[in-house]
Amino acid sequence: MRREEGGTEHGEPAAQASEGEAAASAHREPDCRHGAKGSRLGAARACALGALALSLGAGAGFSIWALLSAAYLLCDLVWDGVGGALGLPAFPLLACTLGGALIGLWNARFDSAPKPLDEVMAEVRAKGGYSVGRVVPASVSFLLPIAFGGSVGPEAGLTGLVASACTQVGAALRRAGGLDGPFTRAQKVPLYALGVLGGAAGAAAFSALFGGGLPLPRFGAAPLTWEAAAWTVPLVAAGGALAALYALATLLARRLSRALEGHPVLKPTLCGLALGATALALPYVLFPGTAQAADLAGQWANMPAAVLVATGVAKTAFVALCLNLGWSGGPFFPLIFCGVSTGFGIAAATGADAMLCTAVVSTALIAGFTRKPAMALLVMLLCFPVRSLPFMAPAALAGALLPVPGAGQRAAERNGRGRFRASGAGPKG
Repeated sequence: MRREEGGTEHGEPAAQASEGEAAASAHREPDCRHGAKGSRLGAARACALGALALSLGAGAGFSIWALLSAAYLLCDLVWDGVGGALGLPAFPLLACTLGGALIGLWNARFDSAPKPLDEVMAEVRAKGGYSVGRVVPASVSFLLPIAFGGSVGPEAGLTGLVASACTQVGAALRRAGGLDGPFTRAQKVPLYALGVLGGAAGAAAFSALFGGGLPLPRFGAAPLTWEAAAWTVPLVAAGGALAALYALATLLARRLSRALEGHPVLKPTLCGLALGATALALPYVLFPGTAQAADLAGQWANMPAAVLVATGVAKTAFVALCLNLGWSGGPFFPLIFCGVSTGFGIAAATGADAMLCTAVVSTALIAGFTRKPAMALLVMLLCFPVRSLPFMAPAALAGALLPVPGAGQRAAERNGRGRFRASGAGPKG
């Protein structure tokens, strides 16, 4: 009896195990069929998501390019339309002061000013995405500084809008794919590539239909001569001096901004007043410089060298003032104009080749600002030909190495943010 009981006790689990294995085997076969079916559905879903990424990217690119074109259209409306109709010699003073007040009032009400490029990218890396908040207030904050002639470029606002659009497109794709978490790398790369392709197609479609967009200047190549090589050294020094001036003006503008911390409307209004007053004597201190650089290329030979250099120097200071006193935007294109104007001034004063002067001075200035030679060269190739690289490359290296005020402090801040993120104390994506 004891053996029967024992056999029964040990036999029942064995039978149960056999039944469990049979059940598991029965379940595995449908799972295999379900996996094959899921694979086919996955391929179909991947194609659908690719088409969705392409279309959403196209819509985003079309909309962002339309907003950029609207900024330049509003600028023409304010300055050529209203300014031309009024015919007031003091119109720059009036327009910039009024624009500063409007910028201050709008941003004080909605807190929607575009963030600097480095802050946008830092948030993208830390959180895995970016948002501009409410689209309409953010769009108006992007438009106002350009429309009223600020010495700021559109690139910071564009970076924020593009980053926000990419974040929204990614979220829409995850919802459409029924995913709770992020895409895998194998899923993400083709989908994001299609989104970027769609964005470029959307921007191209807007330009084909309506024109507009970003009016980038293009300059000729510098001559490959020993004389041009000899001129590179003093031209790099000139670009480095502008970079140092920009760094110093930034430090002073930040102090002034802190002193006016409780006056969000007064800051951009005072900046606009100073900008408009300076523009009465040096009109090219206004605007982003993308369209004005092309105009200057056709007029510099008939302008005094002192005016060209003074324009470059004054605009360099005003880029820093505008960016730190409420006229939000980007520094790259205005600073390129500063280097171009100063380069033309040096060419007018010395007889050196104008294309060489503009390329080297601008490259050294941008490299001194970014402290990144490769980035500076990539930015400068938007405006200058590859044939000028033999002069631009050493200018970028030298410009990034030349000392500027506050460079060590900014590097320490960047390193501190990097350690903060690496430690895991920062926001999690």
